[in-house]
Amino acid sequence: MIHLTDSGFPFGTIVVAAAIQPRYYEFHLSLDALAAPQGTKLHIERSCDIAQNFNNGIKKMIGDWVWLLGDDHSFAPTLLMRLLNHNVDIVIPITPTKVPPWAPCVLHGPGDGSWHPEMPLYRWDELSGDGLKALPYGDFIGQAGMLVRKHVFDKIGYPWFKCGQIDPGRLQEDLTFCREVQRLGYTVWLDQDVVFDHHAPICVTARKFEGNWVPALKAGTGSVCIMPEAKHKPIDLHSHYTAESRIKWIDESAHAT
Repeated sequence: MIHLTDSGFPFGTIVVAAAIQPRYYEFHLSLDALAAPQGTKLHIERSCDIAQNFNNGIKKMIGDWVWLLGDDHSFAPTLLMRLLNHNVDIVIPITPTKVPPWAPCVLHGPGDGSWHPEMPLYRWDELSGDGLKALPYGDFIGQAGMLVRKHVFDKIGYPWFKCGQIDPGRLQEDLTFCREVQRLGYTVWLDQDVVFDHHAPICVTARKFEGNWVPALKAGTGSVCIMPEAKHKPIDLHSHYTAESRIKWIDESAHAT
């Protein structure tokens, strides 16, 4: 973490809920490069209990805000300062799910704050506007990358993250937190200009389609085939995409921020 002496923002606390061992280098590289106001503290809380990790970190908080992280994400060095600049009670970037078809981790609720197991995920086009979008009351989102001001936690009181409140057989501490802050009158703001990268093991495999093998990505119990429009076209190694293909390969180094 890089401390900025003249950031113009108050310091706060970064809380990471982690297991006993770290998961992804990408997360720690992002954290090392992160710009934060001078005096900001980092607490990496480690156990198999996600709610306990976040609660223990919030107990130790200092300053005006808490940024909630898991160690299976990566992000730009400027992200924290960007979220602080919005100057709202609660703001969060958009996180993709880990499994196909990799929709946003945002759920459409019935509008009254109740929970239904078949609530649909948002589509990407619903979150493709500019700037901040208010999460409608009764919709749900997780806590990955969520920036929360201290007065919100003060109003909730311990325990800030609770398990088994929606479904007794599931954790859902993040969805419960979202529902609780909405019921207290707070708006959860989504930053539509930022996607919070979500890391997961991906298996590169192949599947038969119309008698021919096509490359596929397998994640969890689902697979996504990469379907070229024209068969037997060679890969252009100079431009990094298959001729006449629906898939274009992007050189990430050229888009680094």
